[in-house]
Amino acid sequence: MVTKSDTQSWQAAAPGPERRRATTAVLLALVVAAFETTVVTTAMPTLTAELQGRALYAWVFTGFLLASTLGVLLGGRLSDRLGRRGTFVWGMGLFLLGSVLCGFSTSVPMLVGFRVLQGLGAGAVQPTTLTISSDLYTLEERATIQSVFTGAWGLASVIGPVVGGLLTEHLGWRSVFWVNVPVGLLAVVLLRRSYRDPPRVEERSFELGGPALGALSMALLLLVLEPAALAAPASLAVLLAAAAAAWAFVRRQRLSADPLVPPAVLRDRTVRSGLVGGLVAGGVLYTLSAYVPLWMLSHGGHTAVGAGVALVPLLAGWAVGSSFGVKLLLRGGLRASAGLGFLVAGTGAALFGLARVHGAADGWLYLSLALLGLGLGPAASTCIIAPQARVGWEQRGAITSAVYACRMLGGSLAIAVVNLLAASEPHQLLLVVGIALLGALALERLAPGADVGGRAALASAVVE
Repeated sequence: MVTKSDTQSWQAAAPGPERRRATTAVLLALVVAAFETTVVTTAMPTLTAELQGRALYAWVFTGFLLASTLGVLLGGRLSDRLGRRGTFVWGMGLFLLGSVLCGFSTSVPMLVGFRVLQGLGAGAVQPTTLTISSDLYTLEERATIQSVFTGAWGLASVIGPVVGGLLTEHLGWRSVFWVNVPVGLLAVVLLRRSYRDPPRVEERSFELGGPALGALSMALLLLVLEPAALAAPASLAVLLAAAAAAWAFVRRQRLSADPLVPPAVLRDRTVRSGLVGGLVAGGVLYTLSAYVPLWMLSHGGHTAVGAGVALVPLLAGWAVGSSFGVKLLLRGGLRASAGLGFLVAGTGAALFGLARVHGAADGWLYLSLALLGLGLGPAASTCIIAPQARVGWEQRGAITSAVYACRMLGGSLAIAVVNLLAASEPHQLLLVVGIALLGALALERLAPGADVGGRAALASAVVE
């Protein structure tokens, strides 16, 4: 029988070549995630116009994010029970299959359906890679290795919009869905040859009902928010159904012997702050990633390449900000890294809105987006890293998935609400500013200060 001491002596990957291979697999998965966000985004205005489905523009994103939310919730549970490696492999397989099928779409509804499949896989992969990185490195080590992770993610993000625009213009929009396939396959091979899950101490049950109810309530709510999707009486009925599903989800979690996030973990201020920060980060990041290219194409007279380039300063600022996010967390706590970060992001969003309303030159737009990313980077990254450091291995996947699910939910809701304001770009931008500033205020009140840094580092050094 496997004992607890066996688990404590476990090493995810031996220092040296083996850990470097595992780290490379994580980096490649981050590259795939970055390309998925930026390469595909720049192709969306073109492909929805070609397939005559501009009315469903928002659902190309919300469908993916909704499915990703379910994938995140399932992936976190699976990674804690069945292991990170298996969860990573099946998640990447679903994502790549969905990517290939998206490229063969002949209508926007078909594309949305394949994006759901793609999102299920992406939802499992994204938090699993972050959990694997926390298995490979302690919090102090991540203060150094984070610059490598964010550098790779930032480089892919910066190149992604340009590559997406070039692929769309020269090879067609279908190619943007296929570019990730070889990279994803290489990541799977490297991880299988380097990373090890710890021995299982005990068999644990797996409940599907909780994640399914949570996803159902969100799907119904998003359907109500979709403009002209339902008549008024039907919208009311669907809204009541969404509330009922949400109530059933909360009740099931309270009564469950194995809830998505254990109540004891939720009592930790760092964990609660990370969940709130995830909602805010998703609302800002996914909304801007989805709509900045569309705003540039609709009002700026830019090509697909030019619209994609508009995301470069945002993502570059994100990468730079994330690189010092852990150091800021260790020095000032989550209140400094996340609360201050959202304040900077809100300021950048406000400046971008002013520049758009007054017709400023592109240089001012790019500078404001860079400032926005500079604040959003440390806020979003440390809202995941800090809660990870507060729990042991057997709960790390669940808490990572919970924060990431909040990020997806925040993005889904924000995009849906922004879509309701389609006739008023200033109001859309004002909504983004409001989300960021409310996040800064919430983290200032909820998040712990500098004293949490030492305790978080100690918690990360122990595999319980």
